[in-house]
Amino acid sequence: MHRAAAGFTLALTLAAGAPASHAAPALAPGHIKDCPSCPELVTVPAGVFTLGTSADASEVDRASGEAPPLLVTIGRAYAMGRTEVTVRQFRAFVTATHYAPPAGCRVARDGHWDADSARSWRDPGFGDPPGDEQPVVCVSWDDAQAYLEWLSKVTHHQYRLPSETEWEYAARGGTTTARYWGNHDSSEADVTSRACDFANVYDISAVGAYKFLWPNARCSDRHAGLAAVASYQPNAFDLYDMIGNAREWVQDCYTASYEGRPPDARAWVWAGGCEARGVRGGSFASRPERSRAAARDSEAQGTRQQDLGFRVVRDLE
Repeated sequence: MHRAAAGFTLALTLAAGAPASHAAPALAPGHIKDCPSCPELVTVPAGVFTLGTSADASEVDRASGEAPPLLVTIGRAYAMGRTEVTVRQFRAFVTATHYAPPAGCRVARDGHWDADSARSWRDPGFGDPPGDEQPVVCVSWDDAQAYLEWLSKVTHHQYRLPSETEWEYAARGGTTTARYWGNHDSSEADVTSRACDFANVYDISAVGAYKFLWPNARCSDRHAGLAAVASYQPNAFDLYDMIGNAREWVQDCYTASYEGRPPDARAWVWAGGCEARGVRGGSFASRPERSRAAARDSEAQGTRQQDLGFRVVRDLE
C-alpha cells in the first residue's frame, strides 16, 4: 500500500480497541460500533437498484458517464459509516500511529481553488480550528487507505472504502429520485429549495463566502463551510450527509462510462493502478446539479482538498 508518510506504522497503542471505561450508549438495531473511537456503522440491506441516470432526465451529466444507467444487484448486506469520518476519529488514528501526511491542501478562495502549503486536515482553512465532529477533510485517497488499514488491525474486521455502486445505493436509501428528499428539488431551476433541511450545499450563505460563479441552492443551511456531521436529516437508511458537506472518496478507479462495469457491489479497479479515483456526494461548495445521488466526480488519488473526505464500509462476516 502507498503511504504518504515514511514514518507511518501500525502501532496499536491507542485505547481505540480497548474496552471503554464506562458503559457505551445503546446502539439502535442494525447499528455497529467496534471500538470507542470507531465510526458508528449502519447496516445497509441487500437489494437491486439502478445506478446512474436516464439519458433523458432533466438533470444528467452525460460526460461523466452516469448515463446510460445500469441495473445493479447488491447481493449482500454491508455496514457503512453513519457519517463521514470525523476529525476526532482521524486524530485517534494519527495519535496511535504517528502518521504524518504532508501539509498542503487546495482551498476555496474568491471563486476558485488554490493550493495552500500551510493547510492540512488539522487546519483546513475555515478560520477556526476544525471541530471534533466535523468531517475530516484535506485527506487524500492514500490517507484514507492508511486509516482503514489501521482501523482493520485495531478491530480485527475488514474496513475499506465503499465501491461506487455501494455508495450510490446507500445514498439513494431506497429511492429512485435524483436526491433522497425529492426528484427535482434543489435543481438549478428551482426558485426555492428544501435541500438545506437535508444537506450542507452551496447555498445563499456560501455564495458570499466563496464567490463561485455557478448557481446556488435557493435556501440557507446555516453553514457557509463545513458543518458538524449529522447536522441535517438522514436518508431512509439512517445515513447522514450522503449529499453535501464533504465530497467522499470511493474505492473505484474513475472512468467516464459504465460500459463493461460488473453489475454488482464490486469496486471497478485496474491491476496497474488508476489515473484518478472516484469521488461522490458533492459538498458545501458544489453547485446544485452536482449534489445528486448519481452525480460523479473524480480526483487524482493524492489530492487533498478542503471539501474532500471519506466514510468507511465494513464487510459483515
